[in-house]
Amino acid sequence: MSGWFTTLVDCRLCKDGELIQEYLVISDETGKILNRTGYIGGEIADLNDGIVAPGFLELHTNGVNGFHYTHFENEVGYAQKLEKAAQYYVTQGVTGFWATIPTVSADEFQKVSEDPAPRSDGRAIDIDP
Repeated sequence: MSGWFTTLVDCRLCKDGELIQEYLVISDETGKILNRTGYIGGEIADLNDGIVAPGFLELHTNGVNGFHYTHFENEVGYAQKLEKAAQYYVTQGVTGFWATIPTVSADEFQKVSEDPAPRSDGRAIDIDP
């Protein structure tokens, strides 16, 4: 970013249990929210009425909703189930997760260790924030 801070505009924040229209000033250096006054210049990011909220990280999960990360049948089916797991986590406020694989045979591990790779393309699966 070119400025020392970024202002997030047209967004909603949860304050005292209610969503309110607000803007935030974020330090580009530290990522912390700054006081909202006294800044000139910097970047402006329009969030188009988006909600700014913290996200949870799931640090240890073997699977969810009947899907276990060691249940590999084929690449396409596995990727679809992994995507569904990620979509579910998002509905629960989880914005990143680390798929953990318990002790399995070397063959099983080789099948599943490729797919849950870190992604940072902004899609729902973001297991390496």
